[in-house]
Amino acid sequence: MNVIQALKHSSIQTFKHSNTQAFKHSSIQTFKHSNIQTVNDKDRDRCSDEAGPVATIRFKKTYFSSPRNARTLFLSLLLLPFLPSPVSAQGFADGRLRGLSLTVDVGIFRPDNRHANFYNGSPSNVNTLERILYSETYGNQIWNNLTTQDLVGDAVANYRQIKVAEYGDMYYRIAFQLGMGFRYDFERSNWAWQMKFDFAKLNSVGMVLLESGKGTVYLTNQDRYVDCPTAGTERRIFIDLGIIRKFKLRSGLDIELSLGADLNNTKVESSDIQIGGVTYSILDIWGGRSPSSYVASYDYINQGGIGYGGFASLAFGFTLPVGTAMTLSYTFYYNKVNLWRYESFAPHHAVKLNVAINNFSFFG
Repeated sequence: MNVIQALKHSSIQTFKHSNTQAFKHSSIQTFKHSNIQTVNDKDRDRCSDEAGPVATIRFKKTYFSSPRNARTLFLSLLLLPFLPSPVSAQGFADGRLRGLSLTVDVGIFRPDNRHANFYNGSPSNVNTLERILYSETYGNQIWNNLTTQDLVGDAVANYRQIKVAEYGDMYYRIAFQLGMGFRYDFERSNWAWQMKFDFAKLNSVGMVLLESGKGTVYLTNQDRYVDCPTAGTERRIFIDLGIIRKFKLRSGLDIELSLGADLNNTKVESSDIQIGGVTYSILDIWGGRSPSSYVASYDYINQGGIGYGGFASLAFGFTLPVGTAMTLSYTFYYNKVNLWRYESFAPHHAVKLNVAINNFSFFG
């Protein structure tokens, strides 16, 4: 009898607890959904009249947007290659890579956007919009062009009265990445080392808003701003040196985990803004001074430099009987890019197809 009572009491408590938890979970989800709908409705109503500056492009924050979360992921990946492997000794006689191999890779590179604002022309940057906007060389030309197209009103009587309303946040487009290198796979071992050289050309885009000086009859900001697209171009070269740990799944099929150090060299190629349909370079070729007929300009601009950091990579590979291996890899970079005032560490991502050629006779 006591056993039956205890079972009844336990069942009732379990039923109450599960119902309470389900009710709490349902209430929380309903509350979150209603709040999200309310916020989205308000944003849509506020933006429907074309009001407010639109230069700043906001991106959805991900888990890796936080530097702390990015560092946590990177440190976790560092430990993975040291996990025990189920590779057996007889598994190394099935055509797997041995000795020195030539590697070639191609893929896409997604840089972090926190470095892109180097090209937005703000007064705190090395390349500023104000340097050409208020110069005797370009100022009148810009003002005449805006006036001719009726993009500015009578309130803007000369180029010195042109005002910048907002320097918008810029972002990088996804870029292609090409590279080559070497790897060495140790005999009867699941370890290898690699050295790679990769190249990517990055393009950043954004928007700057100028005040048009036109009055508005209605409660909107239509025609209040002049949209000025901005763009920047840079070249990055990556040198990766690291170790590889291989995990054999079955004949010819492997999982590879790698980690190592990264050096990168960034070279700024261009920084432009389009005002009234005319493109102007805002690269500082005047040694920090305002451009004029009395100031000498320089053709060579040395902006950028050497950065450093680390990487961790996960790859799925297949080795062909002829001594060629193909892998599809994801690489997580956490490094510093040498752009003035934007030298902070940031996470970057790459997805690449790698080919390792091991059947050259001189590789022995």
